[in-house]
Amino acid sequence: MNTRIAFLLFLIWLISIPTLAQERIELSSSKESVSVGLMCGVLEDSEGIFTLQTLQKIPFKRAVSTIPNSGYTASVVWMKINVLKTGENQWYLEIDNPRLNDVTLYVIHDQKMVYTQKLGDALPFDAYSIPDRSPIFNLPLASNQSYTLYLRAVSTEDLKLPLMFWEEHQLYAHLAGKNLIWGIYFGFILLITLYNFFLWFVTRDSIYGHYCLYVLFFGAFQFCLYGFGYQYIWSNSVFNDRSHIFFLGISGVFLTFFSLAFLDPYKRFPWLKLFMKTAAYVFAVGFTACLFWYNSYINVVFITAAAVMVGIQCYSAIGLAWAGSKMAQLYLLASGTLSVAVLVVGMKNLGWISADNQDYYLMAGSMFEIVLFSLALGYRLRSMQLERLRQQQMRDEISINLHDDLGASLSSLTMLSELNRRKAQKQDPELAEMFGRISERSREAMRLVREAVWEINPHNDTSEEWVDRMVTFAQDTFGARQIEFELLIDDNLRNEQFPIDQRRNLFLFFKEAVNNIAKHSGATHAKVHFEKKNGVLKLLISDNGHGFNIAQATEGNGLKNFKKRAEALRADLSMQSSPESGTYIELIFRASAYLN
Repeated sequence: MNTRIAFLLFLIWLISIPTLAQERIELSSSKESVSVGLMCGVLEDSEGIFTLQTLQKIPFKRAVSTIPNSGYTASVVWMKINVLKTGENQWYLEIDNPRLNDVTLYVIHDQKMVYTQKLGDALPFDAYSIPDRSPIFNLPLASNQSYTLYLRAVSTEDLKLPLMFWEEHQLYAHLAGKNLIWGIYFGFILLITLYNFFLWFVTRDSIYGHYCLYVLFFGAFQFCLYGFGYQYIWSNSVFNDRSHIFFLGISGVFLTFFSLAFLDPYKRFPWLKLFMKTAAYVFAVGFTACLFWYNSYINVVFITAAAVMVGIQCYSAIGLAWAGSKMAQLYLLASGTLSVAVLVVGMKNLGWISADNQDYYLMAGSMFEIVLFSLALGYRLRSMQLERLRQQQMRDEISINLHDDLGASLSSLTMLSELNRRKAQKQDPELAEMFGRISERSREAMRLVREAVWEINPHNDTSEEWVDRMVTFAQDTFGARQIEFELLIDDNLRNEQFPIDQRRNLFLFFKEAVNNIAKHSGATHAKVHFEKKNGVLKLLISDNGHGFNIAQATEGNGLKNFKKRAEALRADLSMQSSPESGTYIELIFRASAYLN
């Protein structure tokens, strides 16, 4: 008995599907908008062979969700809506999906087609009678008449059809409000981009440059995804269909570089740097290739690839956060908001969940992520400033201790050894000679301590201090050998600040070059030029001495030291010399090489 009842109910439901799709929507003067929702029929044409005539004989299935969604498909989707207009208002039908390539409206009255209009981003934007990125159809409906509307839709993107009838005045108010929200969002993206560009320009820290470009290209991705590129820039060009994939890929590349710099995961995951950078470059090539070949399934491939990349980044961030990394915890908090939004949008596009309010999930998620990442970068900058201050205080303390304790001890040792040398000079010349060597070594140690104190002291970090030290050393060394020299130091260098290790390598490079000229070249004239142009630093040192054969001197310690110092500075080193032709040394490096 129960089986018969269940079977009977199933037959009733099956028979009622076509008739339920015929439910009629009333467009009356008392209404300002009407959502189609479930009051429509849906038919998928996988072969693309149905015509308007054949549709009259084929039953439509009633929509099972308020926004019919076929996901990513190459099929043609037909919609059927029955309407009754009872007032004098002008009505419009909006499909709030700017990614539809081809959508055609057929208006049927008394079994005859009375109106048709074709829209979609396969057409030039000028074909749109209502200047909006989404297809909006003008409905020439007579009062107190019934009509059947058929929509034929095709898209290489997500094929979903959020349908809404709008009264004319309410439509324009709706569009104005929607565009205002997007205007605020893109203004926010631009503001964050400019702010981080300014931070990069001031600090030359690549993390701000990567974040700036990530935000910019992610904003460009949404600009294209939601139809603004089609509306304002390239209309129905070939780039329109694939622009969002291209910009999504580029933003993903810069997000990868930003994540690696932000998390610094190499100690815990040494394999991650090579893997992520290789994957980023492969993805960049893939996203660029889609400019030349593209279909609807490319979206699924790249959504999956992006999910894998994000998953690996989150895996490393979770590992670092578990180990107590504050930066990793902030990263997870910030990226989690966008990851959830992307997951929801992806499931909506694939048709796994309802597609309601899809646009605003990605917008809200990205805004939360950008704000949280900006706060995290501010925390990072503040932490670096505090660490720099702590290091400076430590350097102050070390330099004072070296100067007061070790310097005083070496000074006492020098005085005692010199005093004993004088006492023993007549009685025991051999002992006096030994004290003399002790005195000489202690003086050399005092000189090295003074240099170390000078290098450690943070008050000497300014360029004027180390430039003056280089000038003084050149004057003393060349003056002692009676070598005329030409010294030219660019005033632009007065604003440069070198980290302590780079400053030391540069000074030792300069010192060795000057000592070589003074001791070995036999020169009577030398030139030292140090200049900065367009962020490039160039140090030139030359002399008119007897020179040497570079090929025969490649194993010497002097050349090895030069190369070692140049590598530490990440600089390009050029040396030219030959017998009786003097020596020319050029050291070139960019400001970013040592600032980063």
